[in-house]
Amino acid sequence: MALSRPKQPDVLRARILEAAQGVLLDEGLAAVTHDRVLARTGISKGGLQHHFRTKQLLLDALFEQLFSGFVLQYEQALADEPPGPARRIRAYVRASRSNALDVARTGRATVLLALGDEQYQARWSRFLSEACSADTLDPGTLLACRLAADGLWYSLVFGPTPGAAEVDAALQRILQLTETPS
Repeated sequence: MALSRPKQPDVLRARILEAAQGVLLDEGLAAVTHDRVLARTGISKGGLQHHFRTKQLLLDALFEQLFSGFVLQYEQALADEPPGPARRIRAYVRASRSNALDVARTGRATVLLALGDEQYQARWSRFLSEACSADTLDPGTLLACRLAADGLWYSLVFGPTPGAAEVDAALQRILQLTETPS
């Protein structure tokens, strides 16, 4: 009687996406091919193609995983924010810090994907527009807070990485901007 291994499509899919992210970070976007991903997973080509028939589908799934992770952090931060004119930007600031501190690798991968594909850039842009549009904070302060949060995120993802005390101080300063009447 032959033993069969249990099928775990979610585990295999996660392994494939992890390998694709590794290729992306180590070798760049152009290097993300089925063959390079296969070399890191040890699965069959058929197994890979069952989940991701094309490179584009693989990249789409990787972007979706990374993007969804950030959106989840944003939604959790939003749930913790009290109502007010700057609720959404404050949640964005907190999620940006959390995302970069927790998963700098995924931040770099997200940027590489977004730089390589306009559809990912457009998706991120729509998210930002929707995330901040409901706030009634004056537009200049709103933009300053978003840009400061983006700059803090960029520094945490790409370096040089400031110390934890500096990050916390910067975060508090950005959040103070949302409390200042204009």
